[in-house]
Amino acid sequence: MKIHIEKDPTCNETEIIIRCREIDTELRELISNMGTAGRTVAGEKDGETYFIPISDIYYFETVDGKTFFYTENNTYRCETKLYLIEESLNASYLARVSKSTIANLRKVRSIKKDKNARLIGTLINGEKIIISRFYVPDIREKLGV
Repeated sequence: MKIHIEKDPTCNETEIIIRCREIDTELRELISNMGTAGRTVAGEKDGETYFIPISDIYYFETVDGKTFFYTENNTYRCETKLYLIEESLNASYLARVSKSTIANLRKVRSIKKDKNARLIGTLINGEKIIISRFYVPDIREKLGV
């Protein structure tokens, strides 16, 4: 892959043009990353609202109708419904792993088989998430296994 950058002081808006033979997995991920670069998610903790970069979020989860997201050491409450998070972020490395969870696949250290065709994912901070059997084929494909 080659990257070519042209500086143009008369340019009013940055434009990215991708020229390729075909759109492969690597290119899809690159495009997805460009769309989420610099984006944050607002979350409430201890009465304060924090703006957390998407790349720092390990997973989103709905518990008792409330949405939370988790970073390495903190938990934040989010006002947005899970399906809206999934639609708006639409990053290749964020994937639905169960009805109530969206995981950041870049934070998955390992996966192992569980009963009933499920998987258990271990995140890089040691936390475990359940990957429901319905989502297993998609997760395996995204992880390349």
